Amino acid sequence: MPLPSDQTPSQTARDAAWARLALLPEPEVVILGGGVNGAGTLRDLALNGVSAVLLDTGDFCGGASGASSRMAHGGLRYLEGREFRLVAEAARERNLLLHQAPHLVRPLEIVVPLTALLAGFPQAVLRFLGLSRRPGPLSLAALTGALVLYERFGAVRRALPRHTTRLRRVGFPRGLGAATRAVVSYYDGQILSPEALVLEMLDEAAAQPGVVALNHVGWETDGTGAFTVRNSLTGQTAVLRPRLVVNAAGAAVDAVNARLGLTTALIRGVKGAHLVLRHPQLLARMAGRAFYFDDGTGRMVICLPVEDTILMGTTEVETRDPDDKAVAAVEVDYLLAALGRLFGDIAVGRAHLVAVTTGIRPLQAGGGGSATSAARDHALEEHRAGPLPVLSLVGGKWTTFRSFSEQAADRVLALLGRARRVSTLERAYPGAAPVDAAALAAQTGLTPARIAALIARYGALAVPVAAHCAVGPDRMLAGQTAWSWREADWLIRARMACALEDLVLRRTRLVASGTLSRATLEDLATCLAAALGRDADWAAAEVARAAADPRILGCVTVSGDKP
Repeated sequence: MPLPSDQTPSQTARDAAWARLALLPEPEVVILGGGVNGAGTLRDLALNGVSAVLLDTGDFCGGASGASSRMAHGGLRYLEGREFRLVAEAARERNLLLHQAPHLVRPLEIVVPLTALLAGFPQAVLRFLGLSRRPGPLSLAALTGALVLYERFGAVRRALPRHTTRLRRVGFPRGLGAATRAVVSYYDGQILSPEALVLEMLDEAAAQPGVVALNHVGWETDGTGAFTVRNSLTGQTAVLRPRLVVNAAGAAVDAVNARLGLTTALIRGVKGAHLVLRHPQLLARMAGRAFYFDDGTGRMVICLPVEDTILMGTTEVETRDPDDKAVAAVEVDYLLAALGRLFGDIAVGRAHLVAVTTGIRPLQAGGGGSATSAARDHALEEHRAGPLPVLSLVGGKWTTFRSFSEQAADRVLALLGRARRVSTLERAYPGAAPVDAAALAAQTGLTPARIAALIARYGALAVPVAAHCAVGPDRMLAGQTAWSWREADWLIRARMACALEDLVLRRTRLVASGTLSRATLEDLATCLAAALGRDADWAAAEVARAAADPRILGCVTVSGDKP
């Protein structure tokens, strides 16, 4: 049911951003793509006084950036491919995230059950030397050797404990198979909400003069350097004449370059699916730890706790379509079968599936080999589209976005003839500041429990959220005990949610809660319509679209793809 009349439409952050766009006809930079690399680059440039506009034809974080394993990790398995520079960079950046975004990135213990102590070690050496690509069992000898090196790379700004090894079954997690010979535990970081971190960066950037970030916009260019931007919600248009373009479109980098008049083949798209499972018994057995284990063929998979659910992944399916969001039934079956091997006394099936996530990793083209063994490093490619330099951000991994954004920003600054004045290396994220929970409860009148929940979700940014919740009448969303109408209203107005998908997948953690229902969707759609000035028919159409989305309510599109 709608709330009283104080919920009538008013200017949203997106409305304000569009109004600022009209005052910025000649930004120095246009960034195409609002994923983590685009947002990181915008933040870096904005803090260095560069006028910039970020455009996303869909929603921010709508591609692979919002469909990851939700981990900040150094890339332990990349050591086998001798990607030492990438592992060193990723381990450093992981540690920075743990220090600078502690409200959204936490240490995560990862448990690795092993059935071999030495068997498979020679094969691992051959793979390390590049003499073989044949997978084999992960042995204790190979893993502990890799972890010594891995933790050495992670010594810069160390943020995590060292690994431990158990050889006596009495110390193993209960229920592991009889063939388990050893258990190793090591640590990486878990990103509680990757989407929230991206939105924080966009907010921080847009607070700087001469900076705008907009989602759900179309754009065209005529080859003369001019961009015509169209507001997909209102039909309004604006013309921009930047000095250069940054293509941060992820899996769509080549498609975007084609629209700019360039012919490139920079991207190798690899689609990865994750399952979101609600299984209280399995969650209790995991006890807050992730499990990284062999799927039975020598390929490693991972499951980790995310609030009250379990995230399980991932598959790797090559695709040339940057808009491919289908999840094959065979992918789901593969992941469920792999997870069923972990604990012999716990059954896992489709009845536990509440949603799936899928995104396309924009790996660098070339190199051959399987998708699993393909390089995860990043590269900056430079072209020219008419009068405009175009920088394409290719490859990379979530954890290294800051350093990749810094590399891109350095090149932009050089092309503009500008000097860097601010580094993001030592800069904490906005939500990392301390919050006086008792004072905030007293100021807003919200209960201490409600304030604690908001701080857990937003860190220091709980202050404006709590203030918004306290301004007018509020109630919990249908079927929910932790998410309220006015909090959803804040996410719409302040964080530019324009569709029900935006709210469910990228502004809230409702999918991860495993409690999302059609009633919740209907309530959210009503809230969205009220904030945006839409009618009941529009809200009903949004509910129908969301309810049919496999990423939201666990439906599975059957295709011929293989994991």
